[in-house]
Amino acid sequence: MKRRALLLGLLPLTALAEPNLAQAVRERLQQPEWLRGDFTQAKKVPGFAKPLVSTGNFVAARGRGVLWRTLKPFASELRLTQNEIRATQGGQTAMKLDASREPAVRVINTLMFALLNGDVSGLTELFELGGSVKGAGWQLALVPKPGALQQVLKKVELEGDGFVRRIQLFEANGDESLIQLTNQRSDGAAEPGLFQ
Repeated sequence: MKRRALLLGLLPLTALAEPNLAQAVRERLQQPEWLRGDFTQAKKVPGFAKPLVSTGNFVAARGRGVLWRTLKPFASELRLTQNEIRATQGGQTAMKLDASREPAVRVINTLMFALLNGDVSGLTELFELGGSVKGAGWQLALVPKPGALQQVLKKVELEGDGFVRRIQLFEANGDESLIQLTNQRSDGAAEPGLFQ
């Protein structure tokens, strides 16, 4: 009985840990209006011996969108705004998903905006958070809460300091993606037409 009381007494502390962790990470992250950087993404797909590697750069504008430009092995762009996801190749639209018709678009966009713009508290609506903070560095493990997101993702692991440096996605279909973000910089130069 005493042990049960001790365990029940710990529940409120566990419930408080998640918001405190999110707040501690948010305090360490820079949150510029415009953020630019480079990425390398290695995607492991079951059945393939080697990961598929792509490189490029990105622009994230707080409250506006994320532009993900792949340069190698093939040039393409992925543009995420509040209302849509649009992929282009060679200047031609290859795919366009509208958030009003595809509810998953809003979830994906919320996740990407939160990851690149440092809005960790926004992630608590979609994920159970675990992790640690040490000095300027931090690590997070995000497990989707029950719902549609669990059909796509098993877990997301993040590492960083003033910026997100590493994102590892474990998809429900067995695919894994490791995204390394480098050369990140706050850039005050706005590009108003970029997300229209």
